[in-house]
Amino acid sequence: MAYLRARCGTVALVAAGLLLVGSCGSTTTPPARVGYAPVSGEFLSVALNTTDPATERYGYSLVDVTPDEVASVTTGQRALVWLGGYDKKRCRWNWTDAEVGRRFARYNLVDAARIVGYFIADEPNTDLNCPGAAADVRARAALVRSLDPNTRRFTMVNVDRPDHFAAFRGTTDVMSVNVYPCLAGEPCDWSKIPRTLDRLREAGVTRYMGMLQAFSFEQWRWPTADELAGMIAQWQRSDWLGQLTFSWEYEGGELADHPELLRVLKRLNDAPHELFPLPSGGPA
Repeated sequence: MAYLRARCGTVALVAAGLLLVGSCGSTTTPPARVGYAPVSGEFLSVALNTTDPATERYGYSLVDVTPDEVASVTTGQRALVWLGGYDKKRCRWNWTDAEVGRRFARYNLVDAARIVGYFIADEPNTDLNCPGAAADVRARAALVRSLDPNTRRFTMVNVDRPDHFAAFRGTTDVMSVNVYPCLAGEPCDWSKIPRTLDRLREAGVTRYMGMLQAFSFEQWRWPTADELAGMIAQWQRSDWLGQLTFSWEYEGGELADHPELLRVLKRLNDAPHELFPLPSGGPA
């Protein structure tokens, strides 16, 4: 699906897949990076595509911001900072290394108390155009770590293709994974999330977050409250570090217009370790 980041203008496809390191067909992956020290027991909860302070009412601890928006984050929340993203048509960064450095300096990101992480790239090789994307992501994450050595902050890449999990493993501190099981005119496919979790384990990915489906676009539809709860229940049976909700606003649709979904999300955000019941008809 086309995941548009409205503030930066980059487009990403949302479904499920992976990338190759070095030349096409290579599956060799460098060792995982070290340094990030997550807070024990902390559950990260991110509202994507918004700086709306209303998200705090629903238990979101993080909001998705650009460097110039960090100062607008309310006192009860923290920031996941978007760093321009990767152009998967031209296989290069939207911001050069020098531009990233300038924005770190201009907005004093190193000393900004509310930053908890940096969003490096969204689905950088979902179209299979860029065989060097994993190496590029690794290099960009290393640049960010050199600019901000604070190990309480993480770098993150979002990967949608399970066949790319191994290649992107360790390129950033945390991998985000989007799985959208509910298609228009069809019941939700309750095998998708468990299948993705199996692939993460097979690829050796141990630090990951799940992106929850809360939008409508083309073949994807708004889930019901019970369906959203079912997705959450399946993710809860994993080692996820937290959730990202896609999306607060997307293609004219607003999550604020769906109070039944916000009630489910608030329940998760307020008590993430209280298990939701698994969906009927899905794998145990």
